[in-house]
Amino acid sequence: MSPECGVRSLHPAVTSANARVQGVRSAMLNIRKSDLQSIYNHCIAGLPNEACGMLGGRNGSIEKVFLMKNAKPGPDYYEMDPEEQFRVMKDIRDSGLELTGLFHSHPTGHAYPSSVDVEQAYWPGTQLPNYPDAVYIIVSLMDRSKPVARGFSIEEGKVHEVPLAAL
Repeated sequence: MSPECGVRSLHPAVTSANARVQGVRSAMLNIRKSDLQSIYNHCIAGLPNEACGMLGGRNGSIEKVFLMKNAKPGPDYYEMDPEEQFRVMKDIRDSGLELTGLFHSHPTGHAYPSSVDVEQAYWPGTQLPNYPDAVYIIVSLMDRSKPVARGFSIEEGKVHEVPLAAL
């Protein structure tokens, strides 16, 4: 299975214009094909549940992928273990990187943020973003032989596509 990114927009609210990556307006997020394949393998291994992880990088490029445990596994839900998340954030900081993004899978759905994904992008009960500069990568496993990954920023409850470039 070859790493593929992006498909046509599934929702009219999706735009790629002026998507934020690490606080800088950027039109694209770069990822190595081998890293994308690692993400796909992790997501497939997590079936039938969602899988998740974090991404460290800088300047619009992912440099390190952290495959994480889904602490509350379900076919339509994920939650990162807080202690593991803390260790990963420390590793990202100690490596001189920034949190570039987060990823999770949709085992039977499209590579597009659900209403729960949009809601969880904010501190509970607020419009304060958890990771304001992070790109949210969603992996669709509707066709397990050909997973699809798409990137998004979520700002003020609006979803904007951030194209992914597999290099």
